[in-house]
Amino acid sequence: MLIIIIRPKQKEITKDWTCAHCIELKNTFPDTNDDEIDNVCQKCQKEVDSKDEVICTKCNKIFHKKCYGTKTISPICNLCHSQKPPKFILNEKMNHLLNFGVPMTSSNLFILPCCVYDDKLRQNCFQSLQYALYCQNINFNDDLVYSSAKKELNNGYNEKLDPLIGKDLLTFKKYKQVTRIGFYGPLRVEYNLDQGFYVRSVQPIAYKTLICEYAGDVYRFADQVYSTSDSIMSLLETGFAATSLVIIPEKNGNIAKYLSGINNSKKNSKKMQQNVKSRRYNVEGQSRVILYACRDIKSGEILYYDYNEGEFKYNTNYFV
Repeated sequence: MLIIIIRPKQKEITKDWTCAHCIELKNTFPDTNDDEIDNVCQKCQKEVDSKDEVICTKCNKIFHKKCYGTKTISPICNLCHSQKPPKFILNEKMNHLLNFGVPMTSSNLFILPCCVYDDKLRQNCFQSLQYALYCQNINFNDDLVYSSAKKELNNGYNEKLDPLIGKDLLTFKKYKQVTRIGFYGPLRVEYNLDQGFYVRSVQPIAYKTLICEYAGDVYRFADQVYSTSDSIMSLLETGFAATSLVIIPEKNGNIAKYLSGINNSKKNSKKMQQNVKSRRYNVEGQSRVILYACRDIKSGEILYYDYNEGEFKYNTNYFV
């Protein structure tokens, strides 16, 4: 007896093409497969050999080395660089926000940074941070973002933290009014091949001047034990991974992400390099990480602090 099996016709699954170049390539050459598309330079549209390829860290597209652009100027490709966000015109009154006239006494720890009165320089400082965040697909946010961990977990009384009170609390709150719009005083984010992005002062910064709050996405440490991020900051240390919190500025962040770390393996690195200190405070019931100048900083200096001042230790042997 002959048995005939009729198989239903399979529905062809098509890829949802989002790249305009890929759509054009598929329409012109219907037999083009995914591998061929993946190996095509996004600028000259020619095939790229694996030894000559460069992948943009922002768009993840492949380029020839000569088509990519100069990495010493920018870490992203020329196409992404040309599509950078438009320049924002800063509020003319913003520079006066730093002149709050907070009364200073011998008990004050923090002081506000000096104003950048040069309009062009102030605009350059502001744009440098926006560009660095754009290159790494990070949204600017000067506050802690609780999208993964519950905000209630950040109870500053679960750890013996010094409270931020009095004139210091007032100074911090006043400064946050400025930093929440993306301005951090005389600081500019720069880039080179050795360090990547880093922060340089463009004017002298006095001892105990507020630099910024370490902001970004908040996670339970238990959920980030195996994280490969190089920007993990301890927020709350309870002694238990399930209730301890860390900040990882991968989706949201501010200028704190680009402050450099000292090389702890080098002799006298803290004495010679470090000019910024990070410290956790109980700010109105919540733990907050505040970075401030731990000595006078000269104009042109790169800002460094010790990544290993908290409970979680990093291998800094490869740091510059």
